[in-house]
Amino acid sequence: MMIMNSLCALAFGFALDMMLGDPGGSMYPVNLVKRLVSKLETMLKNAYLESPEARNMAGIMLVVMTLLICLGISVALLLLCYKLNVIVGILMEGLLCWFSMSGREMRRNLLGVFRAVRTDNVSAARRYLRHITDRDVDEMTSAECAKCAVEAASEDIVDQVVAPIFWACLFGGIGAVFCRVVNIMDNIVGFKDDDHIHFGRVAAKLDDVVMFIPARLAAAFMRWDAAFLRLDKQNAAEIYRRDKRHSPSPNSGCTMSVAAGALDVRLGGDEVRNGFLTKRRYIGDDIHPISADEVFWINQLVTGTAAGALIFAAVMRTAAYLLTLQLMK
Repeated sequence: MMIMNSLCALAFGFALDMMLGDPGGSMYPVNLVKRLVSKLETMLKNAYLESPEARNMAGIMLVVMTLLICLGISVALLLLCYKLNVIVGILMEGLLCWFSMSGREMRRNLLGVFRAVRTDNVSAARRYLRHITDRDVDEMTSAECAKCAVEAASEDIVDQVVAPIFWACLFGGIGAVFCRVVNIMDNIVGFKDDDHIHFGRVAAKLDDVVMFIPARLAAAFMRWDAAFLRLDKQNAAEIYRRDKRHSPSPNSGCTMSVAAGALDVRLGGDEVRNGFLTKRRYIGDDIHPISADEVFWINQLVTGTAAGALIFAAVMRTAAYLLTLQLMK
């Protein structure tokens, strides 16, 4: 029964994310985890010597301590709630899944960028864009905002929706929490700047491992959705095969290449984060410039990819449940 309980919890969490999005606030669990990682980073950096080996060890300690704290609290809450009542346990596990996703928030901000770019309101486009990317957007033009939105959405669909669903499919709400915490650590300390090149190495590598399978599943779901939306499915498959390794990350290029092919645009190139310029290889062909229309369609692809991930999880969990029943006979 735990197999179906976790599936019900996942569906409940997905529905909450679709309807309510991120509640925000200082006590929102995601913000609590971010503050925890930042405080541990400061504490560990002060405790270890200024050497690559020491910084690498400090980074390992940060990952271990963060996971132990977050997963320990989550397990304790689930055990307590399931001991009280199965329904209470499912509701708590559903809340853990909800806190691990940010699909609606991403789509809401994409819609804001779409409307702002369509009316050439650059300041509004930048404001919405800050919620979905950590790049420096203050100097971006309207067209650059549209391009950045497409790139950010095609990457974030893995981290914020498909990967939490995948790990929840395997390990329930605890798996979703694990996935989101790993991604938060990577976002905060995983940058390859001088300050984090050693300290954030373990967090970045762990995120690459955790996102490896979900990124490829997300690319498959996105290609199916591109076919459903009557976008350029043939070019999506071609660009995926050709350019999926053009990203510095072993995972982000998967969905970016599908998006670039389906929309017939070129993504990648130079980007600036925290004042640091990063040169990235191009993904896709520059068939036409990126405009508000592409922001609209990436929003549709994000929605379809999320739905595909949930259907996949439901099929896998149901199959596991039926197989378990057969083995118990």
